[in-house]
Amino acid sequence: MGEIADPVQLKDEGNKHFQAGEIDKAIECYTKAIKFSKDKKALAVIYRNRSACFLKKENYNNAVSDATKAIDVDAADIKALYRRCQALEKLGKLDMAFKDVQRCATLEPKNKTFLETLRRLGAEIQQKLKTTFSTDSRVQNMFDILFADESDKEKQEKAANNLIVLAREDAGAERIFQNNGVPLLVQLIDTGKPDMILAAIRTLSGMGRKLFYLFFMNLLIYVGLKKILKVCGQVPDLPDQLPLTENTQLIASVLLNKVYDDLRCDPERDNFRDICDEYIKSKFDPNDMDKNIHAINTLSGLLQGPFDVGNVLAGRQGVMEMMVALCGSEREVDQLVAVEALIHASTKTSKASFFISNGVTLLKDMYKKTKNEKIKIRALVGLCKLGSAGGDDYSMRQFAEGSTEKLAKQCRKWLCNPTLDVRTRKWAVEGLAYLTNDADVKDDFIDDEAAMRAMFELTKSKDKTILYAVACTLVNCTNSYDKKEIIPEMVQLAKFSKQHVPEQHPKDKKDFIVRRVKKILKAGVTSALTVMVKADNYVLTDQTKEMLARVFLALADDIKDRGTIVAQGGGKALIPLALEGTDNGKIKASHALAKIAAVSNPEIAFPGERIYEVVRPLVSLLNTERDGLENFEALLGLTNLAALNDKLRVKILKEKALPEIENYMFEEHDQIRQAATECMCNLVCCKEVQDRYLEDGNDKLKLLILLCGEDDVQLQRAAAGALAMLTAAQKKLAVKITKVTEQWLEIIQRLCIHDNPEIQHRGLVTVFNMLDADEQLAKKLIECELLEILTFVAKLEDNPKKQDAINAARACLSRALDGGLIKPFSN
Repeated sequence: MGEIADPVQLKDEGNKHFQAGEIDKAIECYTKAIKFSKDKKALAVIYRNRSACFLKKENYNNAVSDATKAIDVDAADIKALYRRCQALEKLGKLDMAFKDVQRCATLEPKNKTFLETLRRLGAEIQQKLKTTFSTDSRVQNMFDILFADESDKEKQEKAANNLIVLAREDAGAERIFQNNGVPLLVQLIDTGKPDMILAAIRTLSGMGRKLFYLFFMNLLIYVGLKKILKVCGQVPDLPDQLPLTENTQLIASVLLNKVYDDLRCDPERDNFRDICDEYIKSKFDPNDMDKNIHAINTLSGLLQGPFDVGNVLAGRQGVMEMMVALCGSEREVDQLVAVEALIHASTKTSKASFFISNGVTLLKDMYKKTKNEKIKIRALVGLCKLGSAGGDDYSMRQFAEGSTEKLAKQCRKWLCNPTLDVRTRKWAVEGLAYLTNDADVKDDFIDDEAAMRAMFELTKSKDKTILYAVACTLVNCTNSYDKKEIIPEMVQLAKFSKQHVPEQHPKDKKDFIVRRVKKILKAGVTSALTVMVKADNYVLTDQTKEMLARVFLALADDIKDRGTIVAQGGGKALIPLALEGTDNGKIKASHALAKIAAVSNPEIAFPGERIYEVVRPLVSLLNTERDGLENFEALLGLTNLAALNDKLRVKILKEKALPEIENYMFEEHDQIRQAATECMCNLVCCKEVQDRYLEDGNDKLKLLILLCGEDDVQLQRAAAGALAMLTAAQKKLAVKITKVTEQWLEIIQRLCIHDNPEIQHRGLVTVFNMLDADEQLAKKLIECELLEILTFVAKLEDNPKKQDAINAARACLSRALDGGLIKPFSN
């Protein structure tokens, strides 16, 4: 067979060889076709065909690789998916094979082959799991044989060898460890029998690094956990306590939360909870009050860390009752510890109902009778928390009308008292964090500028544990929490079935929210937020970051306020919030960044190298899962960035934004389509973008020309600008215009006579580029009605509003004159 450079012919030759069973020759043809082929879709088919050859040759890794390349082009390529499934099954990757055939069965739900493969693979996976889980019993049986006095030597040798083999696999090593294997292996060494010693050492050696990791985790949970719990339970006012700082308990709680989150399975988490439970119960002593308050303080630490664990333990019989009883103790230290535990345990409404019926009276008595300010403010916070158990549901107020406003007024009074220490004033903010669920309280707080400024000042103090409470308060005041959509039909249905229907407070309507946002901005909230964002991660948790992002988004809602946010450093502060934290928090921060980037000078809003960090958050909003407003404002922001310099344009392309922007150019929503086209107009300066328009087999240029013919003036302006810049940069594109649509000439002419001077100018520049690109094309343009349009515009008197268009028309005629296509004007 001679050398063939035509990929289509090579592919056809390969198909013939495949059908004839000549697999090696088929692979050779397909490989050459891949070398010469430029079209992505054609390449995908060739890769898919070569994948079938590799399947026949039992070269399963190559079969997977080729099928994947085909799927990358078309995710619904059912042949490629099934071939990859077959290859993956042969490689033993059953879960991945199952996913591929599951996709095939979704695309063709009646295909018997797919359904049978799906059933078979499902059964095989279940069997594999069953085998894995049965490892536990196998491990135990091996140890039973090794320790049995009457076991024969052959069985013991086999059991020892099986243990050694298991230990070399991660799953096996973990099963040995979790089945108390290490102490049993040590016992084998202690038997003194050479065979047993050798088997134990070889098993331990096989477990290697896995053993070290598991041993470390075991040591941390069994030994370290109790040490951390001991630190959590320390009460500074009691004798013989460990030396602590103000943040020690919080840091210990964060550490507990980190350890708990890193546990990989339910048994490990259950074990963690059991150790905590055992530790707290061991401290309860009816004859030793100091041990009791240590136990309750430990529970406080858990409630501030792994709350689920603390919540379960708080529900244990006798725990809640002890908290309430301690509140009635004559010792102030007992009251102090108990009331803090009550506050931390009252997070859920279901728990709060217990305290409303059992603890409110005690808290009120403590608040009224105690002279200790530390206890007084904490009791007040407890009442605040209980009073806000219904959240923002106006119908679920826990206390009588006006009670929450009175509590809030007292909190504001404490907050504004400069003679009190920071830690005590922090508790006042904690109270407001709960009470500002009530819209009356929000309005009162917003009208008290001194209280707001006092709260903002506290964010600058060394005690950063206040940040969460400040963030909660601001989220409540700006109503930037998630709100359930109220569907009128569902409300009627709920009322009919006598179900609870949440009610909105009259002061939580839009105009009240806007008023509060304006007042918060005036009080200097942006400066406070920028300070908060810089806090250490152990205090600035992902949850706190999300709340700050929500506040920023609420503040940036009005276009008139965005300049204030930028001036106070809000643009820079938003960048880390958009890059780290919860998914929801990053989206909110990215949207706030988009709002700012859409209307501000990006070089001022994000000075220096920070401007390049803004690109990724904006691109993350170009997603069909995001709503239309997020898409629109992200496109506006990217348009502004793309207008600045080539380095930013390249950054946008590297973040893979181009396909998304192209998709939005043909969105049904007019504003989104316009924004995407304007963004593209700024991106076409890039060589990579121009190359996409030059590629054969796509309609990008055709669609751009058609957008020039739309009625929307802003859309026309953007599309015409992109066309003018593309044809100036690439002469081949100027020629390609005539080949992509029959309407090209009509659309170009309409641009050249447009009422809008900018659109007219861009159309005439495109004509000049076409005249300059190709001699035959230039002749064709001059021989049509376009010459009359050019002549008419060129003869217009100079006019500042239309001068660019007039100059462009004159340049077109001059170019035609130089090319000998027209003769000079004669008088």
